[in-house]
Parts: sequence; structure tokens; C-alpha cells
Amino acid sequence: MTDRIDHDNEIDFHYLAMPPVCLSFRAVVGALPALVTLVAFTPKARALDLFEVQVYQSEVNKPGHFGLELHTNYTARGQRGVEYEGHVPPDRATRMTFEPALGVTEWLELGAYFQTMHAPDYGVRYGGFKLRAKMVVPERISGNAMLGLNVELGRVPLAVEQDGWANELRPIVGYKDGHFLVSFNPIIGYAFSGSEKFRLHFEPALKGWVNTQLGFALGAEYYAGLGLIDRGFTPVRDQEHLALIAFDLAEKANAKEDDDDGEWELNVAFGRGFGPSTAQEWLLKTILGKSF
Repeated sequence: MTDRIDHDNEIDFHYLAMPPVCLSFRAVVGALPALVTLVAFTPKARALDLFEVQVYQSEVNKPGHFGLELHTNYTARGQRGVEYEGHVPPDRATRMTFEPALGVTEWLELGAYFQTMHAPDYGVRYGGFKLRAKMVVPERISGNAMLGLNVELGRVPLAVEQDGWANELRPIVGYKDGHFLVSFNPIIGYAFSGSEKFRLHFEPALKGWVNTQLGFALGAEYYAGLGLIDRGFTPVRDQEHLALIAFDLAEKANAKEDDDDGEWELNVAFGRGFGPSTAQEWLLKTILGKSF
């Protein structure tokens, strides 16, 4: 025991006698584990919404009419690493969202999202909630053009997002007739808390389909997370890109416009993400809705 104490003291005095450059080098080497840990748990920029994989169109429920949608999606393969303490990675996770909505006027619809999820080794988890207001130009004015704006304010748990607040402004621009549809949502996402609060992220979404006139349409959907607008966007390798092949229920071009009560909505899409930063490599999602 005595020999060890003397040996330790000898090392300490030798260390103190080192030049400043050596001391700096040893300090950096000693700090490497902490630096590695810091980098490993530094959260990524705001990611694409894992629950609301949807391109909005300009339809709203009629005044006083109620609608309900069930959104589900499953990440068959995705990011497995934990980004921060408390985070649940998306790999093999199933997410479910209930979306009730009420038509207020011919141009305004109010709705909400109630989210839940299940992931291997994590079980069933609460996924947060969102409130939304969807405002559109009525079809009698816009014709085949689709124009509108959806505003969302929500709160999600740490398992989903580190910042907590999941908010967005979603413009709706598009065209739809009995044969074709194209809808573009240049989404602006932002947070009310965290290191990037009030900074704007650009997350464009695009959908297009062709009506087969057989009661359904075939098309594609595309989603991207391009990063902070004030930074000139994120480098391409750090962006998120998701492309899906989609199936939608669609009325024939010459179908009569009856009352919307009892109308069903169905969207099924499957596809993959591109780039090392995209959290979902393979994704299957559905939207089932009904108006009353």
C-alpha cells in the first residue's frame, strides 16, 4: 500500500511539471469520453412528423357536420438509435392517431389529434395531442383550385420529440377534378420551447393521383424535412426524404354530388425514406375516415 501511494505521488508531481502544451493535450484526451457522449446525445434537427403522414386537401366538413379519421402507420424498418434520454426510436413502431373534426362554416373546420404508439421493448406509449383549425376557400369560389391554410398547436411527450411543442402552418395549394389531383403543402414547422424555439423549419409535402374511374385512384406522396429556413436549409445528406405509392377511394368523374353524410375516406400508402438522416426507411400507412 505504501509503495502505491508513493508511486501515485510521483506521477502527480511529474504531471505538474509538464509544459502547458502537454497539460492541454492531456486535458483534451481526458475530455474525449465526455465529448463523444455529448455528440452522441445531441438531438437532430426537427424531424418529419411520425404520426401525421398526410398531404392536406381543401375539403372541410359542412357546417354542423362531424367527421372522424383513424390514422395508422408502421415503420417496418427505421432508425434504431436513441437520440436523447427518453427517446423511443421509430424502428418497428406502430402509431395510431384519432382525429375528430367539426365543420363550423363553409370555410372553417376545427379538429384535434389524439396520438398513441407501440414500440418493441417500450410497450404502449402516449403520443401527445394537437388542436387544429383548417381554413379554405370554398369550392363555389375556387372551382377546381384548392386553396387553404391549416394551423396546428400541439404538445408531444419526450418519447416523440425533445422540444415538446409540435406546431405548424400548413398552406394548401392544388388542383382537383374528376380525373386528376395534385396538392402541395409547403409546411412551416416551429417549436415554443427548446434550443430552436420560434425558428422555422421547412417541411414540404406533395401528393398526386389519377382517378381510375373504378372507384379508386392511384398516385404518389412525397414528404421532406429540409431544415431551418434561416440557415439556408440543411445539407442534403442531413435532410429527410420520404416517397410513397398511394391508393385512395375516389368517385367517378360523372358521379352526382350528394350529401356528404355517411361518406367514407380511405388512403393506403407504402414506401421508403431516402438518405441516412431519414428516420423511417420503410413505412406503411393508412387513413380511414367517415363523415356523419
